[in-house]
Amino acid sequence: MYKGYFGLKESPFSIAPNPRFLFMSERHKEALAHLSYGLGETGGFALLTGEVGTGKTTISRRLMEQLPDNTQAAFILNPTLSSQELLATVCDELKIRYRKTGATLKTLTDKIYEKLNKNHQASLNTLLIIDEAQHLAPEVLEQLRLLTNLETDTKKLLQIILIGQPELKQLLQRRDLRQLAQRITARYHLLPLTKVEVTHYIQHRLSVAQCDRRLFENAAVAEIHRISQGIPRIINLLCERSLTNAYCTNNALVTKKIVLQSAQEALGDEYQARYWWQHIAVKAISVCAVMTVIISSSYYIGHLYGENVNADIIANTPETPVQQDAIKSIVPALIATNDEVEKSPEHQEAVHEEKLIKAFEIESDGDQVRAVEVNVDKTSETEKPVFAENTIKRKVKEKLSVNAVDGVSDDLLARFQNAIDETERDSNSDNGTDQNEVFEIEAPALSDMPTWVQNDLPSISFEQHIYTSDGDSWVKVNGRDRFEGDTISNGLVLNHIYAHRIILTFKGEQFSLPALATW
Repeated sequence: MYKGYFGLKESPFSIAPNPRFLFMSERHKEALAHLSYGLGETGGFALLTGEVGTGKTTISRRLMEQLPDNTQAAFILNPTLSSQELLATVCDELKIRYRKTGATLKTLTDKIYEKLNKNHQASLNTLLIIDEAQHLAPEVLEQLRLLTNLETDTKKLLQIILIGQPELKQLLQRRDLRQLAQRITARYHLLPLTKVEVTHYIQHRLSVAQCDRRLFENAAVAEIHRISQGIPRIINLLCERSLTNAYCTNNALVTKKIVLQSAQEALGDEYQARYWWQHIAVKAISVCAVMTVIISSSYYIGHLYGENVNADIIANTPETPVQQDAIKSIVPALIATNDEVEKSPEHQEAVHEEKLIKAFEIESDGDQVRAVEVNVDKTSETEKPVFAENTIKRKVKEKLSVNAVDGVSDDLLARFQNAIDETERDSNSDNGTDQNEVFEIEAPALSDMPTWVQNDLPSISFEQHIYTSDGDSWVKVNGRDRFEGDTISNGLVLNHIYAHRIILTFKGEQFSLPALATW
C-alpha cells in the first residue's frame, strides 16, 4: 500500500528469496565463488553454512541461474526424510521413473546410478542441492556419500551442495561421518552484513524496485543495523514495516523513532528495547563508580580501624605520664613505618636485592622510655608485604619488655610491665592467637618459583628434622647438621626452620620446602 506513496514499482523488502534482489556483498561473492569451485570437474561435495536469514537460499537460487545448459539439477527443500524417502525424492527431481509400490533402497539406488551413467554419456552434469541440510540424519548423509561413489577416472558423476545452519558443521564433525567430511572440496561460512554493507543493501533493493531517492535517514539505518545485527532477513522485516509506518504517518523519510516502533511490531518478543542504562558505556561508568566506592570505603575503614587500635592500646594502660608518652610515641611510629615500607619505590620495584625494613626496640633511660629504630634484613621482592608485617609484629612481641634501670623504682617498672603485658594479652585474645605464638614467615613453595630457580637449585635432602620453639632448631641437610643462617651451598641459605617447613633463599629468591623433603 506504500508503493505508490514512495514511487516504488514493487515491494523492495520482501523476504521471498528473489535472486533479482540479491545484494552481492563481498561475502556473498566469495560464497558464490566457493560453490562454483566446488562444482568443478573433480568436485564431490560443497558446503555452505551461515546463520538464519543471511541469504544462503538466495545464493543457491543465483547459482542455479548461472548453471550451464549441460547441467541437470535437483533441489531438495525438505531434508527431514529417511534414506529411502530421500532417494525417492532424488528420483522425482531427476525425472527418474520407478515403481512407487514396493520400492527398496537397492532398487532406488540402481535407478539413480542408471540415470547418472546416462547423463554422463550424454555429457550432462548432475547436481543435487539440499537446503536446510542440518536436519539430515547421519544415516541419510551416509547414503548420500554412497551415491557419490559412482565416478570415472576424472570426475564424480553426482555433485552435491549441502546448505545449512552452523549446526551442520558440528554434525559433519562426527567420527562416523569423517569419510563424507573428507570429500568436501569447498566450504564457506556466510557472515552477516557490516554497517556499511547494510546501507548499500537497503539502497540496492530500493534501486531494483526503481526508487533512486533516499528513504531512510542515517540514524535509522544505523538503528536497523544494530537491531538486525546485519541479518538480511531481519533487515527486510524492519524496512518493510518502517516504510508502512512512515506512509501511515505521512513521513517522507524513515526516522530512528519509526524504526524503533517498527521493531517492536515486526519482531515482537524477539526484540528487546535497550534503554539508556543498558548501553555499554553506561555500564562501564557504573562499574568504575562502584569500584571507586569500594576502594574508598576500604581505605576509610582501614584508617578508622588503625585509629581505634591506637585508642584501645592507650585506653587500656594505667594513667602514668611515662607509660602514656611511651605508648603514644611507639604505636604511631610502628604504623607509619609499615606504611612507608609498603609505599616506598624500593619495595615496589627492586628484584633480587637485599632491603632493610624498619622495626623498633623499646629502651629505658632513667624516667624516659623511647622507641629506637633498628634494621632488619629482608629477602626477595615476592615476600615484601608479608615479611615486613610479620617482622614488625615479631619485634614488638619480643622487645616490649621492661628491664631494671638505675634511677627508676621497681614499682614503676612493674606497673609499666603489667600495662604492656595486659595490652599484649588483650591483643592476642582479640586475634584468637596465643601470647607465645611465633609468627612464621610466609614464602611460596619451590614448585611455584620461576623455572630458572628450580633448574639451577642444587640437590638437597632433608634427612632429619629437630624443631624447638626457643630457636635451637636444626635439620640434617645432605648428611650435615644445619642451623638457621647457615649456607648450605653456593647461593643457598637456610633462613628459618619451622615445625612443618623450611625457608630458604637461593640467589635472592626465597621459597619454602617441607621439613623432610628431597629435591
